[in-house]
Amino acid sequence: MRIPSFLSLLAFRRGAWPLAVLTVVCLNSCSSGGSQTATLPLPVGHYEGSISYQGTDRRVALDLREASPGKLEADLHFPEEAGSSFAAANVRYKEPQLQFEQQGSGSNMSVTAIREGDFLRGVFTLDSLKAEFVWARRGQAAPRAYQAQAFAVRAAGRTERLTVFVPADTAVRHSAVVLLAAGPAAAPALARADMLARQGILTVLVPFAQPPADADSAALQRVAAILQALRKEPSVDSMQVGLWLRGAGAGALVAAAGLAQPAATFVLLENVPATTAAATKPFQQLSRQRIPVLAYYAAADTSLNARESARRLRSAVGARRGSLVRVFPQATADFIVPGRLTAEGKWTWPQPAPEFTEGVAGWLRQRRAR
Repeated sequence: MRIPSFLSLLAFRRGAWPLAVLTVVCLNSCSSGGSQTATLPLPVGHYEGSISYQGTDRRVALDLREASPGKLEADLHFPEEAGSSFAAANVRYKEPQLQFEQQGSGSNMSVTAIREGDFLRGVFTLDSLKAEFVWARRGQAAPRAYQAQAFAVRAAGRTERLTVFVPADTAVRHSAVVLLAAGPAAAPALARADMLARQGILTVLVPFAQPPADADSAALQRVAAILQALRKEPSVDSMQVGLWLRGAGAGALVAAAGLAQPAATFVLLENVPATTAAATKPFQQLSRQRIPVLAYYAAADTSLNARESARRLRSAVGARRGSLVRVFPQATADFIVPGRLTAEGKWTWPQPAPEFTEGVAGWLRQRRAR
């Protein structure tokens, strides 16, 4: 750097040399530019905006919170669609880029955005669909609808540490559902646990390394022990503790509902194949044990014959004590009605199957009201 002429003069004056050096050092450090950068706070807050595809808008709200120092958590909402809110997965932020995905969904949904002051500008991706957006920060993030808490269970001679989702509402005690996350059912179980907790139902995920091929005694005892332990939790209504199972592995684990003492209050069955007498047999015991069942199917799930399974399962579990078997028309395996063009050529966004969230949560509330 060239020293200005007035500094050169100062340098030759007696006693001024230290001042000249200090001044030059200051000028050099201040003009270097890249030696230090300001650390920006995380982009926490409540954001609102929309996404648009083929002329059809969809309102969006995003809550970004600092879950722990330097770590974000995110909830995405579609305010015009009941039951569509969810906790985002794999939330990553590296200034200025934010990325996250939807957890437990059969579709590939992701968001990539750049922070620009109080705005997020980016791309919303759903399978092959892409929509650009700009969302504006509108104040502080709303708290999540539930809290994750530790839950320790003693089973088979060892202590297992699980996580319960406790609704953050005013209720003192909640109905509770134990969701068995075995094999292909693991991702849907997480999505369902999030969905139900937002509806005021306490949920706990029970992971399995792989689904049992047959009725495994150790696996059944483990599930029964978890059901029994959950009844003792202060935030749980001990008279309303049930089991959730999904898919082909459900038949090997459903016996745990009756093995627990007392037995499970209810059982939820999701997309359970039951097109043969052998496949249906494990669920007949629920009727004999007078355990109410809500079984529901996605009509467009190509992994099974939903209507035939529903017909056979309806005969197996009966209609006593409020048991119900439902088929949701046009719904894919994750209970989403796909986006499509109407006869008028207008795009309709994918959305949760009508009455799905309300139907499942409402049935559970009716159990408690009896």
